[in-house]
Amino acid sequence: MHTVTLLGVGAVVVAVIGTIVYLGRPRKHSLCVGCGAAAQFGYSLHAESDKKDVASVCLSCLMVRLAKDYEQFDGRALVIEPAPNLPCYVSQPNSKWKDCKLVGEADGLLSKMKDSCSNCGARANFLWLTSNGLQPDNQEKLFDQGLSETLLRWDNSLPRPVCGRCCVKLISDSIESRALTFLEVCGPHSDTGFVLPMGY
Repeated sequence: MHTVTLLGVGAVVVAVIGTIVYLGRPRKHSLCVGCGAAAQFGYSLHAESDKKDVASVCLSCLMVRLAKDYEQFDGRALVIEPAPNLPCYVSQPNSKWKDCKLVGEADGLLSKMKDSCSNCGARANFLWLTSNGLQPDNQEKLFDQGLSETLLRWDNSLPRPVCGRCCVKLISDSIESRALTFLEVCGPHSDTGFVLPMGY
């Protein structure tokens, strides 16, 4: 059992290192393609994009792009707050992870969610969940054991419905308050899925 746990932790560490190598470390002087300011993020249309398809952006330009993605999204998605020490913050379709417990629980929550945003009352199609306790060495548990055995036990409240605009504001506030940077960020585009910090 101890050996299996060590192997799991090792696999996560290798995945994080692999992601950093795959996407390339952000250069100290990389500039935002939108405004020319210092860039701390990579924006793409889909997770695990080729390096050439990941645009360097500043936080302000990232939020403009995410606002468009989230406000145009017609499906429903569980959105887990950005977290430190995981290099990517990306949207994933349920179809890619259909055998994981996380997907089953997320589907159940999304099917029962209220239609109005808990912040502003607008139409809600996202469930926002904070990410307290989520780290590279336990991310695999989130997929395998689901929300009930991980995030909902790690001092996080039940997910709450939010609209696209409020969801992007929550993402922005979290990134700013935690001083986070990500090698790759992408918003939701498929019908149903989830958005979360990952190491691939």
